[in-house]
Formats: sequence, structure tokens, C-alpha cells
Amino acid sequence: MKVLRIVIPLHLLAVFLQAVLAGQFLSGTDGAVLFHEYTGWTVAALGLGQILCCLAVELPAGLALPLILSSALIFLGEVLQVGTGYLRFLGVHIPLAILIVGGLAEQASRVFRE
Repeated sequence: MKVLRIVIPLHLLAVFLQAVLAGQFLSGTDGAVLFHEYTGWTVAALGLGQILCCLAVELPAGLALPLILSSALIFLGEVLQVGTGYLRFLGVHIPLAILIVGGLAEQASRVFRE
């Protein structure tokens, strides 16, 4: 459980960094888009790592299934984020980013509450 108290906030921090980099790019800093791309792949890797951590760590019974399922859904959302980012489908990309932040914040809340 302690490992998830490190992985989930780190994952959430990387997602917040994505928002900062997106804001810099939209403000005219062209170099930020490359870092946004790299960080996007890092976020997806953290999502996969989080799933593996959830499967490897013994979780309380009421937390295990919801945390594993929500981690899988967030990871799928992150993979979709990468695709919509490359395709410039901002109508999906931006709202999905907000859902990912909300999901990770809820997970962090649950992990620290237990």
C-alpha cells in the first residue's frame, strides 16, 4: 500500500505537468510541445506501472477491485490521450485530461484515507 502512496501522487504530478506544458505551448512557447509529448508517454508509462503496482500489492478488500479497475480505465484514457494529441482532436483531448486528473485525485484520496 505504501508504494501506491508514492506512485499515485507521482502519476498525478506528471499529469499536472502536462497541463503546465500545454499552457506554455498555447502561450506561444513552441519548445513546450516536445516536452508535452515526452511527458505524455511518461504519464502513460506511469499509468501502466500503477496497474502493475495495484496487482502486486496486497490491498484492503474494499479498495482492491475499484482501484484496479479505475487504474485500468485511467490508463486506457491516457493511451487515448496520446492518440488524440497526435491527431489534434482537442475536443476529446482536453475534456479527457480533466477526467484523468479527477480520477487520479480520487484515487489519491482513497489511498491516503485507508
